[in-house]
Amino acid sequence: MKIPVFVFSDLLKTFRKRKNMSQQGLADHLGTHRNTIGYWERGDFLPESRTTVLEIVRVLGLDEQEARQLLEASLTALSPYWSVPYPRNPLFTGREEMLEKLRVALVAEQAGTASGAYAVCGMGGVGKTQLALEYAYQHALEYKAVFWIEAETEYSIALSMMHIAETLQLPEQGDRNQQQVIMAVQRWLATHSQWLLIWDNIEDLALLNRFLPTSRQGTLLLTTRRQALGTLAWGLELLPMEREQGILFLLRRTKVLEPAASDQQVQWLATQLPAHYAAATELVEAMGGLPLALDQAGAYIEEAQCGLSAYLELFRIRRAVLLQQRGEDARDHLASVATTFRLSITAATLRHPAVWEFLGVCALLHPDAIPEKLFRQGAEHLGATLRIVCRDELEWNRVVAAACASSLLSRQPEEQTLTLHRLVQAVLLDAMTKTEREQWSRQALEALEAVFPLALPASEYTLWRQCQRLLPHALVCLERAGAADESLALASLAYKAAHSRYVRGEFTQAEPLYQRALSIRERLLGPDHPLVAASLHALAGPVQAQGKYAQAEALLLHALRIYEQAASPDTPALAYSLHELAFVYWQQGKYAQAEPLYRRALHIREQFAGSNNHEIAYSLHNLALLFYEQGKAEQAKPLYQRAWKLWVQSLGPDHPSGGQALNNLANIYRDQCKFTQAEALYQRARQIWEQSLGPDHLWVAYALHGQALLFQKQGRDAEAESLFQRTLALREQQLSQYHPETAQALHDLALFRQAQGNLAEAFAFAQRALSIRTRTLGDAHPKTLATQALYAQLVQEQG
Repeated sequence: MKIPVFVFSDLLKTFRKRKNMSQQGLADHLGTHRNTIGYWERGDFLPESRTTVLEIVRVLGLDEQEARQLLEASLTALSPYWSVPYPRNPLFTGREEMLEKLRVALVAEQAGTASGAYAVCGMGGVGKTQLALEYAYQHALEYKAVFWIEAETEYSIALSMMHIAETLQLPEQGDRNQQQVIMAVQRWLATHSQWLLIWDNIEDLALLNRFLPTSRQGTLLLTTRRQALGTLAWGLELLPMEREQGILFLLRRTKVLEPAASDQQVQWLATQLPAHYAAATELVEAMGGLPLALDQAGAYIEEAQCGLSAYLELFRIRRAVLLQQRGEDARDHLASVATTFRLSITAATLRHPAVWEFLGVCALLHPDAIPEKLFRQGAEHLGATLRIVCRDELEWNRVVAAACASSLLSRQPEEQTLTLHRLVQAVLLDAMTKTEREQWSRQALEALEAVFPLALPASEYTLWRQCQRLLPHALVCLERAGAADESLALASLAYKAAHSRYVRGEFTQAEPLYQRALSIRERLLGPDHPLVAASLHALAGPVQAQGKYAQAEALLLHALRIYEQAASPDTPALAYSLHELAFVYWQQGKYAQAEPLYRRALHIREQFAGSNNHEIAYSLHNLALLFYEQGKAEQAKPLYQRAWKLWVQSLGPDHPSGGQALNNLANIYRDQCKFTQAEALYQRARQIWEQSLGPDHLWVAYALHGQALLFQKQGRDAEAESLFQRTLALREQQLSQYHPETAQALHDLALFRQAQGNLAEAFAFAQRALSIRTRTLGDAHPKTLATQALYAQLVQEQG
């Protein structure tokens, strides 16, 4: 026993000193006491388990031969039969949850409580081989034999079987008849138990039956890109690294942190070296957490000694080149990211000839949550090949299955969406010819325009979820399209995308999209076309919502001129522009100019509306708003009530439009001190808006604001305080800090603080409100005058 003990002590001391590591340093890495290291190096004791020795191997960065020397010296060899061609990866990071799933599954398999093989499935470069390798090293003690088969081809499988025969010292190991050697390995597997056999990178599952015995008593672990495994194996999908795992791995790989660095050290780095951390974060996101890509980036950074930030800048402009460079010292995965994915794309295209075109269109969209309906309903615009595939459900399933089989694409059947990894998308984009890219971009855009609904007032809130699913893809297509690609289809898609953002209260994002649609239509259709007028009208919406009333007024007057020059000027389209212009005047306190426009719009709608009572309701509602603003509550009340009834008739009781009438009726009841009725209506309006639009929509702030004023009147100051603050936060978030509606929230907060006797805060709120109103509404606006009076009063009260 003494000889191996002293050999182990000498080896450990040699390897530790070569690493320039102290006994205390090694103890810290292993989580043990310094004296333990001293006992080992003096030859007093040996490590208690192979796991401990393997951890020493990892910490000291030993190669395969050195690891075997240390293991043999410690009398803790990995297993009686160990045939794994790779050393343990000292940079293996995370994946704890997946390793635990494998352990549970394979322990059940070994105990005989489960049947069949288990497979780690996933796209190329996601780390399947490294996961299987780490599992083999972690659980080596639990098996009497661990074997590894390179399973890409029949030749590599046969060669691996030869190595297994040598490891087992089978009598047939030197037989020239290869089949005899394979049969000998099969007999051993059939007659022995407690072995683990790893088949790495197997794509042709039929090879399993050809090379394995029909009955076996050990455990099979496969790694494969295939997602459909049939009855041969149970699949465990390996996904790309989570953000924090990816950052930790990249920082270890680039030697910014040591191999044993922890998450806590990453957080330290984030505060001490924020530029390194930011570059690592952006690279992980750009590479979608793909381990192969991160390892490839690390190899380049190490060889070029360029640093994370410089690599990131280079990746932005030379992505295609960098994705093809694997690194001179690559051993465990010789193919680059680009090569790996191109091989997978080729294999998928061989399964179905339409895959290349299908993936090409997907690559020109946003990579996440691509709706299948875009292909199924927009097939007419996707070219002859995809048109045929998308119209036939069986063919459609075949082409999707072919892409999924190589893990290039994932399908979410419940949501009926598809997802493409960002680096698969990058490789596809780099591989396209200019002609293919132009053709597929045009097809994708036209298909999107065809399926993207134009949510008109009657349907905009019921269709907005559908629009939101398509919006990211529309924005990508619009961003890719240059001036040379501008068409009426592009203008229409920009218009629909803009309207989708406008309905969501995203006014600053909607404005440039509406502007783009207007510019294209003016150029292609001429300045007096009705579609140009529609674009002018639509653009005025987000412009006035941002408080730019003069600009909105000019846009609407321009639209009105186009409509009134038409042969039949009194049309529903004209009513929309009249209505919007009246609203702009109302916002500025120009009530005398607003009222005749509202009445004219109402008259036109009553003539043309037919069953579209919702349009009449809009005119009634806004006319009521105008009366209420002028202190004519009794004239406003019946108009609100009639608008509510019409909205319920035409749109149903839960439509967001009806919430407006309820909320504004509540304002009247609040002013009349009918608190119970007012609170019930505020709650109902808020419930409708939160359920249909979400809790952070701008309209929710109207109900919150009304309730705050109500609670203030009732003396419920704590509840009022909370709602005032939330109203202000929503308006600052959804509009801006300088919007007139933000000023209204500040004005009312100033009144609230004044009533509480907190004059300093009241003055600060009033000062902000006055600044905003003076700038956006002008000195003569009634609301500006009201805030001026409050401000003056607060100045006087403070002496």
